[in-house]
Amino acid sequence: MSVFNFASLRNTVQVAIEQGQIGRPASLRLTVHGAGGEDNLQNLESDVRDLASAWFGGPSESEYVTGGKRGPSVIALKWSGGQSAILSISAGAGRTGGNLVLLGSNGAIYHDIDPVYSDNVRVVPNGGE
Repeated sequence: MSVFNFASLRNTVQVAIEQGQIGRPASLRLTVHGAGGEDNLQNLESDVRDLASAWFGGPSESEYVTGGKRGPSVIALKWSGGQSAILSISAGAGRTGGNLVLLGSNGAIYHDIDPVYSDNVRVVPNGGE
């Protein structure tokens, strides 16, 4: 089980997308480091793929993966509408957390992924701060 509240993150970002706060989602960069070993790494990978698929309207059309089941991995995803995502996932000893940047056609969403403070999503409309 993940220590991250991905359900809350998914819903918060989805609401911002549905309200048109960033326009059409175009590009996602998401990094996350969780505690644990291979099992947790596979769970994290599944969780972050689910996030990307939710925000871009379904599974990706193509992917490129580096790394392996037992170590960090970087996943590049592309959708038929031109959207793309770079997911960097690792697990092991050390501080857990990560961050995401979701760029849209008219704004961006920034979020520090922290198991302690999980609700600090920041939406920046185009031209605003």
